[in-house]
Amino acid sequence: MSATRTIDWNEEGRRIGVTLDAFHAIVVVGTDPTAAAETALGIARVQAVHRRVAVGDLLGEAPPIQALVSGDDPHGIVDSFVYGVSLSKIAQQVPDAGELFVMPTGIGPVDYEELFGSNRWRRLIAGFREVGALLVLVAPTDAPMVHALVDVSDGAVIVGEKVPAEVSVAQSLAWVRPRRGAVAPAASDASAGPVPDATPTSGAAVPSGASGPQRWIGGVLALLVLLALVYWGASAYSQRRAVQQAVADSAARVAANRVRVTDSIARLRRDSIVRDSLALLEGAVTDSFPVYRPANPIDSAAAVGYSILLSKYNTKSGAILDLFGRFARLPASTYGMETPSRFYLLLAGAFPSRASAESLLVRLRVQGTLARDFGSVDRYPLAFLVDSGVAPREALGRLNRYHARGLPVYGLRQPNGTLRLYFGAYANPEQASLAVPQVRDAGMRPLLVYRIGRVF
Repeated sequence: MSATRTIDWNEEGRRIGVTLDAFHAIVVVGTDPTAAAETALGIARVQAVHRRVAVGDLLGEAPPIQALVSGDDPHGIVDSFVYGVSLSKIAQQVPDAGELFVMPTGIGPVDYEELFGSNRWRRLIAGFREVGALLVLVAPTDAPMVHALVDVSDGAVIVGEKVPAEVSVAQSLAWVRPRRGAVAPAASDASAGPVPDATPTSGAAVPSGASGPQRWIGGVLALLVLLALVYWGASAYSQRRAVQQAVADSAARVAANRVRVTDSIARLRRDSIVRDSLALLEGAVTDSFPVYRPANPIDSAAAVGYSILLSKYNTKSGAILDLFGRFARLPASTYGMETPSRFYLLLAGAFPSRASAESLLVRLRVQGTLARDFGSVDRYPLAFLVDSGVAPREALGRLNRYHARGLPVYGLRQPNGTLRLYFGAYANPEQASLAVPQVRDAGMRPLLVYRIGRVF
């Protein structure tokens, strides 16, 4: 009989984790809560070395995750979805584990059908994707609507023998199962040949009244038959053992190659982390986005670089809410990004002189748009050029369409009466580089330029 070998679920998770750099939301499903939770934590610990990772317990207080939860606050993911408790309040950072956070299940029984079918998962996952973080959700294989949760994520990691219903093979990122031991060869096998107790039939062919020489010849023949059977059986057994050994050696070579590949990836990861850490200590730029140089350096002297910094936000959604809300009527309103914090900077105006920008700032304070002592003026001469030569009669409609998509596009009037449309405003090319992914996601070519023109 085959015996199930013990398996280190945490280590299996680590092996999978090194392959998930490109993903931002995965669902670990399993029938054994402990195995599923340990696999998820193994994945998370590897990824938390270089980015923020949150592990959400949807199993119902799985012991490995619950052991990392500190304090007496019983709230969790269920409370966030049902009662609106902020995820930032329920997420707890794990000490000495990089940027690893855990989120407990919460109070009360879990209504999986309602929870997994919620539209909030799309928005939550989009937020993790936007900031480059990873969300690891751990759920039971048999939970109703678990396939709906997998559908909105980047895929599933299956732990155990059972695959969730309605989850396709294409959605499986990895499958961790207990490895089975080799089956020991049977003591007796039908293919090993006839049992030797049939050999006396050869002796029975000699008449009982035969002379001594005849009985002797019969005995020799019986012995030869017995030796032939033994030789044939031993040969068949040796061949079978040779085949089994060859298969075992082949499997061992494949496993060794996989381990070497995994170890190589892990070494590359460690080397990369060391290089990035050294670069950070030396003051080097750690962002991997391309740094563009302005395409129109001749316009640098004429750039309308002065803008009002209205506020800072740690999320893009917060910046967009105010940009198209209470600050929607301000001229040339947009947002940029701050280095190295990556905060979103809500900006307004585009002026050639500081005095013009400060004049607008005073007016906003007097009108109550900004509170007293709020706001400041600084230079943000760069932006991404969206379009040029836009007729004034077309500009408003085009800007409204961009704003409906949440894009910080604005127009500046040129001396010939047409408009140039710009995306964002930045103090230097390094700041602008942080917005390159957003520009590309909007379907635009990231052409960095000095802003010229006057507010529209």
